[in-house]
Amino acid sequence: MHFVLNAAAKDLRRHLRDPLALGLWVGMPLLIGALLMLLLSGSDKAPPRPHLLVADEDGGLAGDLLTRAFAAGQARTFLEVEQAETAEGRQRMARGEASALLIIPAGFSRAVLRDEPTKLMLVTNPAQRFLPRIIKEGLDLVVEAIFYLHRLAGPEVHELLADLPERGGALTNDEISRLSTSINDTAQRAAKYLSPPVIELETTVDRPPDDTPPGRPANMAEHFLPGILFMSLLFMAGNLSGDVWRERDLGTLRRAACTPASTTALLAGKALASLVVIMVGAVVVLAVGMVYLDLPLTRLPLATLWSGCAGAALFLLLVGIQLYATSQRAGMVLTNCVVFPLMFLGGSFFPFDAMPNWMSMVGRHTPNGWALGRLEEILLESPTAGQIAGMLAIVLAVCGVLFLFSERRLRRTFVRS
Repeated sequence: MHFVLNAAAKDLRRHLRDPLALGLWVGMPLLIGALLMLLLSGSDKAPPRPHLLVADEDGGLAGDLLTRAFAAGQARTFLEVEQAETAEGRQRMARGEASALLIIPAGFSRAVLRDEPTKLMLVTNPAQRFLPRIIKEGLDLVVEAIFYLHRLAGPEVHELLADLPERGGALTNDEISRLSTSINDTAQRAAKYLSPPVIELETTVDRPPDDTPPGRPANMAEHFLPGILFMSLLFMAGNLSGDVWRERDLGTLRRAACTPASTTALLAGKALASLVVIMVGAVVVLAVGMVYLDLPLTRLPLATLWSGCAGAALFLLLVGIQLYATSQRAGMVLTNCVVFPLMFLGGSFFPFDAMPNWMSMVGRHTPNGWALGRLEEILLESPTAGQIAGMLAIVLAVCGVLFLFSERRLRRTFVRS
């Protein structure tokens, strides 16, 4: 045990002599996380509203109803409608002051009431891509509604509306009675489709929502913190694993093999030093993220312990890859070929919920993806003591297997090569 502690202290002193590397391992993921937070900082603001100018050259009933349809009810929350003359509207569109200009031509009301062909002119702003498309989609819905209204309305209603004056007019008692009767007949014909509805919509949640504290809204940025942390762990584990080549080039491994101490103790000391470095880096990333996201700091010790154990397992995995490489350069290439796909699939670049289903399924079964999911449970939920003990037992068992695998390669081949 004394030799293990001495070997760990020796490695820690060497790492402290290179603070720039330690800063890069922790600082790079934090920089990426800060950029992501800047991108997400405006996600809770109200989205921009399309600005629609309406030039009603018709002045009839149908044109007025069309304008009201865009400016009434829920449409007002996401669409700004303003009436303007045609010439004024074109001038304002030329200056880019609106998303679109809708021109209702003369004779529009008569054509709509008589179910005759007519045209609406929609002038869109070429400097805007999505907002004019929203207006166009809404206009298409109104046109479809007019078409199906004519299909559903009875012939008496169609005849009555077609005979109305273009600019409105009073209805006689007989006309009102005929209109009411026809509306009732139409409602009875449609009742078998509307009551009960022919199509029913049911929604289900595949995954239960996160256990967020009462009164505290869910934050999308919370799901980026575990990924950023494991990006840092993979950076540190990948760089620390290459230290076995430096030890061999310096002759440390050959001299240690000639002493009474075994290579098992030497590798254990190196793993212990790496665990300390990984836990220090995990504390920094977790503390910064939890303070920024206002997460309870009481979960920091358990999250740090879990991150350190998971980081140690990743370190031993990458050490095994390094020991089977033919050279230091080949070892770095091999570890990079493992680290970056694990980052991409394991939730470091994108949360699992933002991935396609097949990619999310694969990513959750990667070593870092599985450990990342357990870290999310520690940070955002409340796992029981039994669940925590089971997770730690699995990670420690994996560490033991990887340690034995690496120690055998180190003792039999790597030191003598």
